[in-house]
Amino acid sequence: MKPLCPKCGKPVVKAGNDRGRQRYQHGERNRTCRWHGTAPAGLEADQAIGIDAKASKALHRKVKSAGVQRLVITAAQNATPVNKAFLASLLTYCKARKAQLVVIPYRYKNPTSMWSEKAEHDDWWAPELAPYILDVRTDLNPNLVLLADIKTQPTAGSPLQGFETLTGSKSAIIGHPKLELTTVPTPQSKMAKLLTSTGAVTEKNYIPSKAGKKAEHHHTFGACVVELCGKRFHLRQINATRQGTFCDLDGEYRPDGYETGLQVEGLVMGDEHVKFVDPGVERATFGKTGMVHALKPKRLVWHDVHDFYNANHHHRGEVFINYVKHHAGHDNVRQELEETFAFVDRVTPPGVENIFVPSNHPDALARWVKETDPRQDPENCVFWAETFKAMCEGAAWTDTGARTIDPFAYWGQRMLKTAAQARFPDRNDSVLIAGIEVNNHGDAGPNGARGTRNGFTRIGVKTVIGHSHSPGIKDGAYQVGTSSRLGLEYQKGPSSWMHTHCVIYRNGKRSLINIIEGEWRL
Repeated sequence: MKPLCPKCGKPVVKAGNDRGRQRYQHGERNRTCRWHGTAPAGLEADQAIGIDAKASKALHRKVKSAGVQRLVITAAQNATPVNKAFLASLLTYCKARKAQLVVIPYRYKNPTSMWSEKAEHDDWWAPELAPYILDVRTDLNPNLVLLADIKTQPTAGSPLQGFETLTGSKSAIIGHPKLELTTVPTPQSKMAKLLTSTGAVTEKNYIPSKAGKKAEHHHTFGACVVELCGKRFHLRQINATRQGTFCDLDGEYRPDGYETGLQVEGLVMGDEHVKFVDPGVERATFGKTGMVHALKPKRLVWHDVHDFYNANHHHRGEVFINYVKHHAGHDNVRQELEETFAFVDRVTPPGVENIFVPSNHPDALARWVKETDPRQDPENCVFWAETFKAMCEGAAWTDTGARTIDPFAYWGQRMLKTAAQARFPDRNDSVLIAGIEVNNHGDAGPNGARGTRNGFTRIGVKTVIGHSHSPGIKDGAYQVGTSSRLGLEYQKGPSSWMHTHCVIYRNGKRSLINIIEGEWRL
């Protein structure tokens, strides 16, 4: 078999040296390529591959065929060896799950790259990736585009920035070693647009500059799984360990095999808002074929489980909203609390711990007690008095000042039949699941600032937050979406809301799982 040119991937007829440059001549029209530099140790020059346009187009046609329903998409850097263990695990997964592996090539144009002194000119990729390289923009279905023709710089701190409008209303996947995901607001009649990067299958290969070291820190041995079903698609993340193994749903995949039927450590659900929970999300989460049944999480993490709609402070002075609430029987505070905790009791499996993250909607109960004049609220005056009394009796002086109890936790411990499985942490408590901090709702950020996903990237620990109803991944911060119906009363204008949960695996890695039209996987 003739060797391949490391620049263009074509068979070499004759090779020679021209003024210090390696030259490869091809039979086709006597074409000559000049390749600068040498391959790294362990990879001979005639083994390295360029991007074969014909092979890439053939893979493009295969990916677009109706027979491909599951894809595993990752990225690879030029002039860089692969993480062999991770690649082997990906191939194990593809064989077991009948998936097609796709590798998006990208370039790091830097002359002092550690794997090659002249990587700027080393336009080649590791030979193991030859069957999987795709560099053609590909419509995976009517709502999802694979931007394989775009080669981003691996040191880009925000690899998705600037691509919000590139594909119109279609979601997009971009090859990049940093794992990131964001949603783009769309008109309310359409599902929010997703933008995501992939993670990489090649080794870390950066220069010792500030940008290089930051990129090295955020380099992820990862990929995204895409499952296609007509116009719908399901997308979730693969994040490998240093040993190259990874988890996806209830399975763990290794270079030498895989295991399924495993329990996950935790399921962080999108903001629940039980009063307005979406029936499709409820079925996809707690139904017979739902996530809880399939993944058997040891812990369920609840954000904004209680909406507190019946006496919401935002409705003060809203004469027509209050008129409707009164005549529809939705102005009783105790009743809404009982409905919330009855829902939790109904869906909680035996032995599963419920963690109720302190959140702004349940916190509205304490605000209601502090600010309400019970003489002006005959519907709730007795319940107000009971709660007021409990808060007074629970108030105490501490070393850091006066404190009182959380009335939502107080009533939860009395109304829940599954109270023995419930945990109501304080806002200042740390709650870790497999090393992931899960006790930040996202409404209050560091040092009292307004909570944002970017703010939680700088707290020094990996975390999962909620609050915005818009899922995303930024550095070590993952954000879930909502479990409520979309288009709630206070939602105005284009929206990036999505039905999204976050699963935490036993190896400490995470993945966002979207629920699309009541389905969470293929």
